[in-house]
Formats: sequence, structure tokens, C-alpha cells
Amino acid sequence: MRAQLALCVAALLIAAALRLLGIGAESLRGDEAFTARYWTLPLAELTAPDGLAWREPHPFGAFLAFGIWRAWAGERELALRALPALVNLLGAAAIYAIARHLFRGERAKQAGLWAMLLWACNPYLIWHSQDVRNYALWSGLSAVAFYALLRATAHKRRRAWLFYALAEIAALYVFFLEGFLLALHGLYVLLRRRDALRTWLMALGAISLAHIPSIVQALALAQSGYGGTREGADLARLPSFLATLILGELSAPAFSAAVLVALLVGLVSLPRHLRLFFAFSLGAPLAALYLIATRLNVFDPRYSIAVVPFGTLILARLAAQQRAPYGILLGAALLGVQLLALAPYRAEGYHKAPDWRVWAAFLQQHTLEQDTLIVTPADPGSGATDPAIAYYYTEPARVLVLPYPNADTETFVREALSQSRAVWFTPTGSEGREVLEALQRHAQLEGTYTVGRAFRVWRFGKR
Repeated sequence: MRAQLALCVAALLIAAALRLLGIGAESLRGDEAFTARYWTLPLAELTAPDGLAWREPHPFGAFLAFGIWRAWAGERELALRALPALVNLLGAAAIYAIARHLFRGERAKQAGLWAMLLWACNPYLIWHSQDVRNYALWSGLSAVAFYALLRATAHKRRRAWLFYALAEIAALYVFFLEGFLLALHGLYVLLRRRDALRTWLMALGAISLAHIPSIVQALALAQSGYGGTREGADLARLPSFLATLILGELSAPAFSAAVLVALLVGLVSLPRHLRLFFAFSLGAPLAALYLIATRLNVFDPRYSIAVVPFGTLILARLAAQQRAPYGILLGAALLGVQLLALAPYRAEGYHKAPDWRVWAAFLQQHTLEQDTLIVTPADPGSGATDPAIAYYYTEPARVLVLPYPNADTETFVREALSQSRAVWFTPTGSEGREVLEALQRHAQLEGTYTVGRAFRVWRFGKR
């Protein structure tokens, strides 16, 4: 018992170390900065008639979680990223408990330990655990909710069912697509615990009542014209989603193929009473996402990250069922492949975001209140800038976005020059060639700078 506990603690420590290592080394990428700036606004402001909640396709709980966390922990990169990292750790503990409930005999303990280690070393989970978004929160809370279901159906106590309802409410309030997993919960009860069906339906009713605000929000979002920000449905990419969820997006194709084969073999080798459930657990959410992606540009593995526990459990049981030393060798090989797939994310040349901190520090040191800073939009069609700009650079110069749709760049450049001590220009999205050419025609070039890894900055003054 003590040895088992020590191994579990060691697995949790590994999971924590891999999620916290380098967590604050990179600047926030655009979506993270958007979360930091806008998701953390007061809930009353977010839910106002013209508030973000009616345009941003994430439930109220995600906004509330990051808002409370930022108020308590602060707004630095490390503090903000600590929330998804810590919540995702819950999944490591939950997946061990799930394995102990689903699998029988002494091998269940081994499967639980392998599952914890595979969760700990999963590159995709680690990346999202260091990202200020709600995907790592969702995967962690979803695993906890499924464990709570197993516990409730096994013990049939009111307290256990209350824990399940609260855990599932939390998971649904963090990500809308948890609804797919809730359907899988119903499938599990039908297949394995039909005697608990009535109680589960009562819990489902309570969960549904608690999510009336989410239903209202979802109906409003359906009328908002939101089209998604990723890619449309592509059937050829669907099998690679599973490999991505286990190995991340930078894995070598050979590793991905090996993991897909291992998943298939592990699925076939499951006990008959679990095989159908696990097949649906992996396939149904991916199929549902594909169907949604035929209408919205949301075809991305992150929107199915909550199926990671099921793939992890299949691989863990496959390793646990092999005789010694083959089981240990297989489990070690799976962990080794994950760590090799993690290596590109730790390489010196990999960066998840531009070095906004260096860029902002340079401008804050050199610009004055009498200056104008011209930046280029990340989306020329709408004129929207990268949210990281306003997160990192708030003063002292006035910020002007050019080129802007239906705006006369030449006129804005001349006005900026007439009203400013100096005009600084730095491309932060589109190239902005017309802006630079207008400045060169009407101003005197006073300096050109290379800032950080890739930023170019020009300083212009009056002629």
C-alpha cells in the first residue's frame, strides 16, 4: 500500500513538474492575451446586452473562473497559466481512480499508475496546461466528472450523486462540448449500471436546470453569426486527431502511426463489456465535432480534448495486461514516445508567441506621451489587432492601427505626424507596406531597430 501511494505521489509530482517547467518563459499568445483582457471583466459587464458572452462561444463558467483567478493570483503570465496547470493536475488523480473502478484485479493498480504517467507526460495536455484558455480546465474537470459518475453508480449514495452533479455542472460551465461527454455518461449507465438509470436521470435533470443560463447563452450565440476560427471539416484529418491528443501537434508521423496502432490493439483487447463503451467514447465526440465542423470552422483537436482520458486508459490497460517484463517495456515505450514528442516544444527554436515583453519594454523605454505608435492589424479585413498589444503596451504613446478598413492611410499618417513629437511604426500583423511608404514620403526617418527575435521598429520625425 505504501509503495503504491509513493508511486502515485511520484506520478503526480512528474505531472506537476512538466506543467510548471517553463510556464512563464514565453509571452502570452494572442488568444491568451484575449482571455486575460476580456474574459476577466466583471460578469455583469460580460453578460450585458452587448457583452462579450453573447459573441464569444465559451460558457459563463470559463469567464468566471479566470476572472476570480486573476483577481486572486494576479495578471502576470505565470499566475494566469497556473490555473489551467493546476486544474489539469486533477485529471491525473482522477484517471487513476477511473482505472481502479473500470478494470478489475491486481492489474487495475498497474493500469492506474500507467494512466497517471501517460497523463503526466502527454504533450498536448502539457501545452494546454501552460495556455491561458479553458481546454486544460475542461479535460481535467471532465475526467473528475466521469470518476464521480463511476463512484456514484457504484456506491449509490446521495453524497456521491451530489458530487457527480456538481462536477458535471462545473465541467459544462467550462466548455459547451462537455455535453458530448454527458451523453457518454448516459451510455455508460445504460450499458453497465442500468439499475442506476433512474437516479442518473434525476441528476441529469438537476444538471440541466443548473445550465438554463448556458442554454440561453447558446441560443444567443447561434444567432450571433459566429463562424469559428479554426478549419472546416476534413474527413482525412480525423484519424490524426487521436494521435494529436496523445502526442501533440509536433510529433513525428512514425510516432503517431505507432500510437494509433496501439490504440486499436488496446481497444480490441479490452474486456467485451467495456469495448463498445470505449469505442463510442473515442469515436462519438470526434464524429459529432466533424458534423459541427461542416457548418462552423471548429475542426481542431482541442475541441475534443476531453476524450484524452479514454485513449489514455486504453493504452494504460494494454501495458498493464502484458506479462512482465513486456508490460513494463511497452509502458516505458509509450512514455518514451510521449517525451520524444514533447521535446520539440522544449527546443530552443520553438516559441508559442512573439516576444511581446521585449517589444513592449523597448517601446515603453523610448516612447513618450507626445508620440504615436502605429501598429498593423492581425486581421486586415476587420482591422483587429493582436490582443497581446494592448495587454503588454498600454502607455505612454497613443496607439493607432493602420491600415484600417475604409480608412485613408495617407491622411491618418499626416495627422499623426502633425500631432506627435515622433511616430513609431512596427508591423504586428500584416506587413503594412503602404503605411511605411506613406511615412517615408511625409516624414524624416530617425532610426530603425530590430527588437527581440523578429520585431522591426521605425522611428519617424517631422521634416
